[in-house]
Amino acid sequence: MGDREKKTEEMQFTGFLAKIPTFARYGKIGKNKFVNFFNGFRQFLHEVLSLFKRDYIEGTLFILFCTLITAVATSVLKEVLIWAMMKVSGVTYIAPNNIRQVLLNPLSILMMIVFAVIVTLFSLFEIAGLLHTFSVGRTGKETNLTCMFRAGFRACRKALHPKNWLLILFILILFPLTKLLPLSSSTFKLIVPGFISQTIDYTSGLNVLYNIIYFALIVFLTIYIFSINSFVLQRESLFRSCTRARKLEKGHFFETLFSMFLLTIILNFLINSVSSIIVMNFKELMSWLKGNTSIVDKSESVGTNTYVLRQILKSLISPAINNAALTVLFYRYVREKSELYTLSADFIRVKHYSFRRSVITVVSIIVISLSVLGIFAYRYSYLFEEVQKPLVCAHRGDNVNAPENTMPAFELAASENLQWIELDVHQTRDGVIICNHDSTIKRVTGINMRIHDHTFAELSSVEFGDWMPGNYKHVTVPKLEEALLLAKANNMNVQVELKGHPLDKDFEENVLKVINDTGMHDNVMIIAQDARRLQRIMEIDPTITKGYCMAVALGDLNDIPYTDNITIEETYVTPELVRNMHAKGVKVFCWTVDKDDTVQYLVSCGVDVIGTDNPLLISDALEKADYSGGFSRAFHIVMHMIAKMDK
Repeated sequence: MGDREKKTEEMQFTGFLAKIPTFARYGKIGKNKFVNFFNGFRQFLHEVLSLFKRDYIEGTLFILFCTLITAVATSVLKEVLIWAMMKVSGVTYIAPNNIRQVLLNPLSILMMIVFAVIVTLFSLFEIAGLLHTFSVGRTGKETNLTCMFRAGFRACRKALHPKNWLLILFILILFPLTKLLPLSSSTFKLIVPGFISQTIDYTSGLNVLYNIIYFALIVFLTIYIFSINSFVLQRESLFRSCTRARKLEKGHFFETLFSMFLLTIILNFLINSVSSIIVMNFKELMSWLKGNTSIVDKSESVGTNTYVLRQILKSLISPAINNAALTVLFYRYVREKSELYTLSADFIRVKHYSFRRSVITVVSIIVISLSVLGIFAYRYSYLFEEVQKPLVCAHRGDNVNAPENTMPAFELAASENLQWIELDVHQTRDGVIICNHDSTIKRVTGINMRIHDHTFAELSSVEFGDWMPGNYKHVTVPKLEEALLLAKANNMNVQVELKGHPLDKDFEENVLKVINDTGMHDNVMIIAQDARRLQRIMEIDPTITKGYCMAVALGDLNDIPYTDNITIEETYVTPELVRNMHAKGVKVFCWTVDKDDTVQYLVSCGVDVIGTDNPLLISDALEKADYSGGFSRAFHIVMHMIAKMDK
């Protein structure tokens, strides 16, 4: 090595040594920022709790009132909306076969927009009232419910101006979809239907796209979160409020994001923990008073009761805490940037009312609340009847523990003493009816073979279970005949969903032939999402049981002429729908329920059969469910309507 090369190496090494203090300095700066953030976060929590403690009585009463009114109003308005949409579209029910006709009707679109505006105003009313409470509390003054109502009405009136209409997207979609710092009890109520969630979860491309969109929404929400404060606290348009919020947030993006994120985690953890502790101790106390110390008895309904209590606490506490947090951060950043001019003095001015007027306000709230409860009690009086335990249907067999739509999955379902299995059928090129969900076998085998284009022998050469843990090598695609014979031997009923290809010849006839040849005519319900398939079955054999498989189910479903029972996505199950169907002798099947925290609601609704990918989990949840009528059943329904399931 020459002198020049040695000198170059020495210079590089010297340069590296010179950088070490720089790295250390950056590490020290990072550590200081980390410590400063958590010190600031601790102070942030202290201020939030102080505000909440100061005004928790007014805040809780206001949230209770808003929750009650919102639940009733949205329930009634939704029914009116559905009725009006069917009326202008000339239909008596809304299902997949006519959903486009209804949704694309110009009058339907207009009515849906009006409904969205009204729901947004309910949320804005609650948010504005809470922001008023905590803004006034921060100045050391006392507020009252009347002033909170005034703040809510003023914000709603302001939002109706055309230049502020984008607020609908902000409040109605952004907050509920991100589920980060929900500011009103109604923001828990935006629910993505289960079949959509499952499609996203099971499709890698959609899952990645969903996560990208979700992250983008989080970023957008964090940047413009304080536009709500500016809009409510100042007489400015939404766009002006967004501009101020963006300036206010500059330099505080990560502080706001992490503060919101950590607060959400802590709040959920505390609510879940408190709910579990209360329920467990209550169950233990009741068991002790009854002289029963059985752990099994104590834990039978713990999960259900904990869930219900958790939802109540979230509905009452989360909006108040989150609005207090938003207020603390907003004023902190305003103070830092000396932007006190963004606050409107008349907003935090508290108008004091006489004792007489305060009494009138309280009495009015009580009368309205009791009237609403009376309407609910009358309308849902049938909920005081006891319900029967639903049956479990293994969707595509027990496909959590075995490859879907294969004989091992059906055999597992049989060994679990289930009364129903569900399977999907296609027709091969040589006319054999086989069990498979998709039109190709690529998703379950990795080999892109279209069922319509291949013979049964060709498809049987492919292994369907080698990708799954367990002894599932050499598992091949089953014929419908094999599955039906297994079900017959185990006294099981079968839902046969017609998939098929448009070019299949005599598809429905061939399916019926297999059913009849196996002697399963009276133990099969043929289902389909394509109404034309069921209409064809009706023409061939009106006596076989049919079920219209609906991702959307609204209105008078008894008017569907080609179905005997209905099978609907769990999101659309309501106690009214089940009651109306049962009154006409129609059974209600729901799908696809893979989480046990949905089971109690479906039980309280009175469904007949629950379809699931995980039969053991749902069967266990059904064993623990509450089947009594009276207050208990009504309580489960009402809590679901108020709190929903924030998944």
